[in-house]
Amino acid sequence: MVRNLPTVAECWNELHPGQIFVDEDGKRHKTPSLASEAWWKISASAGAAAIRFCESRSWANRVIGYWYGLDHEGTPPYLFEGKLFDHSPVMVARWRAWLREKYVTLAHLRSAHGNETLDFDTATVPTDRLRGRMEDVAAIRYWEAGPAHQPLADYLELLGRLFRSGVAQLLDTLQATTPEPRVILIDAFKQAMAGWHNFAFFDPTYPYPFAWPETLAAAGNQGVATLLDHPALGGVVTPIDYQLRGVGGITEPEGIVDSIVLRGKAFFAECDIRTYHDDVEKGFYGTARNLTEFEAINWRNVAAALTRGFNPYWMDLVGDWYGDPAIHRTIKRSTDVLRESAKLPHTTVPGIAVILDDRSVLDTNGNGSFLHQAILADLKTGLSRCGVPYRIYLLEDLALPQFPEHRVFYFPNLFRVTPEKLDLLKSKVFTNGHLVLWGPGSGISDGTKIGIDAAEELTGFAFDFLDINDPRLVQVTDFDHPITANLPADTFFGTPLPYGPLMTPRDGRILGTCHGRSGKARGGLALKDFRQEGSPSTGWISLFTATVPLPANLWRNVARFAGAHIYSESNDVLMASREVVALHSIKSGPKTIHLPRMSSVRDLISGELLGTSNKIEFVLQAPQTRAFLLSESPSADEPSSSRIANHLKTKVP
Repeated sequence: MVRNLPTVAECWNELHPGQIFVDEDGKRHKTPSLASEAWWKISASAGAAAIRFCESRSWANRVIGYWYGLDHEGTPPYLFEGKLFDHSPVMVARWRAWLREKYVTLAHLRSAHGNETLDFDTATVPTDRLRGRMEDVAAIRYWEAGPAHQPLADYLELLGRLFRSGVAQLLDTLQATTPEPRVILIDAFKQAMAGWHNFAFFDPTYPYPFAWPETLAAAGNQGVATLLDHPALGGVVTPIDYQLRGVGGITEPEGIVDSIVLRGKAFFAECDIRTYHDDVEKGFYGTARNLTEFEAINWRNVAAALTRGFNPYWMDLVGDWYGDPAIHRTIKRSTDVLRESAKLPHTTVPGIAVILDDRSVLDTNGNGSFLHQAILADLKTGLSRCGVPYRIYLLEDLALPQFPEHRVFYFPNLFRVTPEKLDLLKSKVFTNGHLVLWGPGSGISDGTKIGIDAAEELTGFAFDFLDINDPRLVQVTDFDHPITANLPADTFFGTPLPYGPLMTPRDGRILGTCHGRSGKARGGLALKDFRQEGSPSTGWISLFTATVPLPANLWRNVARFAGAHIYSESNDVLMASREVVALHSIKSGPKTIHLPRMSSVRDLISGELLGTSNKIEFVLQAPQTRAFLLSESPSADEPSSSRIANHLKTKVP
């Protein structure tokens, strides 16, 4: 698999000065503008040239395919510095053309932007209100609509169009050059990373900003389902999320892995495990401090891949840990397991589906802070530890005929409701007794105004509305419902992050109270049951939360009430498919994994046959990952998964 990517040379910048990103302070960066057709064209040409070179070599018959990355993995570095608006000549020209295309008449443009002097031929690219004075930025509502907001929404929408057009051109060119049966992979589509600020994570001297452009939307990563369906795209390759990849953390690819797998395409995840072999003094990026930690992280990565249906591969970015015999033996055993697992069906079990609307930022002030809490923090602190497997999908995936059954649907950022979206939800989600968890701001925009009308139609709740940015802290106050019955009396959740306007439910069953302005107690967690009486498999359950992230115990109870199988009660990291189940923990002690059916159980790592049961009990020596292969039942005519398990047993080092 040949790896290559386009990187801009200074001589190209010198030859194309009008094609380079210029921020609103007038600084000319070293990165080409997203509006630069010349850059997109030469990036595609460079990829094609690399393919032609490889295909002319004597070793061409050994090429499986071509990994062609986007520059900086699809995230222009000016965004790391919090710079969103591009004032280069090429972007200004494209901005004016876009306004003319969208609004057609000056009257329509001036009305939408609230500016009677605006003209198609002289319109300038907006500037970033989030870079204003602290008190002014603090007053900007997170959810926005109307004339003050429209320039930002139009600009972000343009970036999405430019990105989709440029990547489609890249894929078309690579496809025209690549002979069959090679596969084309790219590094992009990191929708589950919405809200991440790269500089603040990677640079220990960089202060975490109060507000920053949501990186993915600002890079044009919007509406990417059309690109995932592009016939030239054979798959995606991304790193594992850096933010909690060490021992005790989770294995979550940066790319939208479940959407790729759902389409039958390949997903490769870079398992770059930093280790004691070289990196222990630096301690960066989840460094494994000893062999025990390396093995725990490694097998968690393998288990995540087996249960989610992607391919992990080992990258040695620091030190020569391939020269460490113990590490190499662990990798050897892992690859044996992965080779044999290709024969498994990899079946998704009904659990929790996180549904992302990757155009959601168009209805916000562009700040990445809320999505950081609603997606990234929730994954790491609650969802992954609730004992129920989760998957992450794009909103458009719901329309695919192969979309699997889940019991809980979580919408962290479905801010705008359209008739088309509502019809899709009614046909795929509001049925079969599903429980739908609505994040804050669900349905708060109809595209023209911010309010509760569309939210009430979407969720079924009546809302109070407070037009202000507000931190939210929810306290569970009703412990007589199955969702809250076994929670401790001090169950609070939320963050100090202020955002608004604030919608709080005023009907339904109020399970938790939202404490905010003036000490007033408002609805914070509320439930409505729209299932038909006596027929729990018809209709649906609506659950609204005024804040995020949710704790693992609450997630578990929500999933249990929705009818999902609970594999683990211990708040450890749980991964599961129909064929494989695994548990990763940094707390030693007895552990129990409850299986949804009687199964023949084999230790995936050692190959030992453990017997037939509907639960797996073991003592975990932390830090450790335990992984198990499941087959329906042992018999003389063993199913294929048992035959694979027997073969694995012969490969124990």
